[in-house]
Amino acid sequence: MIILKNAVVVGDPASAPVQNAAIVINGARIESVGQNMTIPNSADIVVDLKGKYVLPGLIDAHVHFGGTEGFDYPGVGNRLETYDYLKSRAEALKWGVTTIRSAGDYTPDIFKFRDEVNNGLHISPRIVAAGRMIQARGGHPLDTVFGSDERIAAGSCVLLDDSTDIGVEVKKLADAGADWIKTFICEVNKLDYPAPVPRLPTESIRQIVDAAHKQGLPCMIHVDNARQLREAAEAGADSIEHTFTVGATDTDIDDDVIDLLIKRQIYVVPTIFSVKAHENPDGNMPLVYQKLIRQVNKLIRAGVNIGVGTDSSIPFVPIGVALHEELAQLVECGMTPAGAIAAATSVNAKLLRKENEIGAILPGYFADLLVVGGDPTGDINCTKDIHIVIMNGRIVTDNTH
Repeated sequence: MIILKNAVVVGDPASAPVQNAAIVINGARIESVGQNMTIPNSADIVVDLKGKYVLPGLIDAHVHFGGTEGFDYPGVGNRLETYDYLKSRAEALKWGVTTIRSAGDYTPDIFKFRDEVNNGLHISPRIVAAGRMIQARGGHPLDTVFGSDERIAAGSCVLLDDSTDIGVEVKKLADAGADWIKTFICEVNKLDYPAPVPRLPTESIRQIVDAAHKQGLPCMIHVDNARQLREAAEAGADSIEHTFTVGATDTDIDDDVIDLLIKRQIYVVPTIFSVKAHENPDGNMPLVYQKLIRQVNKLIRAGVNIGVGTDSSIPFVPIGVALHEELAQLVECGMTPAGAIAAATSVNAKLLRKENEIGAILPGYFADLLVVGGDPTGDINCTKDIHIVIMNGRIVTDNTH
């Protein structure tokens, strides 16, 4: 049993922080939380936080767990190549990211590792996984960023053409253990801009979404511009990834699309920091970062569900710290710091359909917690002042000594 006392608990970011509170952790879960609590004598560890702030563990809703920001192993690697995702899980937990949604990774490795984590065999963030990504043959990402790598094709991609039975392929993914289905609307090769690449037809996108829902699975759709965002929303996506990316020329999200996002409760995961990290003022692609800030502000003001994801680990987007940068970007877009924290905790938990287990500090929830030095609801940069990270009821990071 672990007791955190004299804490300021930001357990529900929509409400004011609770001062002088205690949190009782029994095993992997929170047993109780509140003020004026009697501290059990049976506690194994009692930590006096002396007014430090406790948040739910952060959730990154768009990660490539087997990737790397530094080119030191393949763009999507298997368990052997990534030493059981050692760098990704260590960096995530170091920065208080206790749950990730894998938006495309090598299979079956990511599913097996996810299950082992759930069984307590690894110290790692929780994993929700899409596994293999459905794309057009000859298109993004296999034949762009992954350079037509046959190994990645076999382990990480489902290549569609006119002869593919979409229902059969989606069922294979479901049977293999996918939590989400991931697909792409993408027409441009960013590595050879503005050269076109094959893309999935609109009808195929609709069939993928319908097949996913038939299997009881949600569908996430990568888009590169506002026109594709409309197409994804109309197709019935459950979450739309990126809003628009570097090089986009169609960057105005129409009001009727926003109305559709709200009506259907579609989540948008804008990955703002990754756009900023990849934008090159000296390159040949149009600059979009400031346009993205304005469009995300428009979504926020309208009340669209905004998820928090980073697109790490891709080049220049390091897992863990990138989520804190994304929170700062969301505040720049007009969210309050408390709203940004909620987006990365309770809102992301709902996006991942785990809102009864993670994303809040409540009895019965998993004890995934982040202790920081200052008030992040007043200054979002305080989320980087990390003192302790608790994952599944275990202290995995302790910067207090």
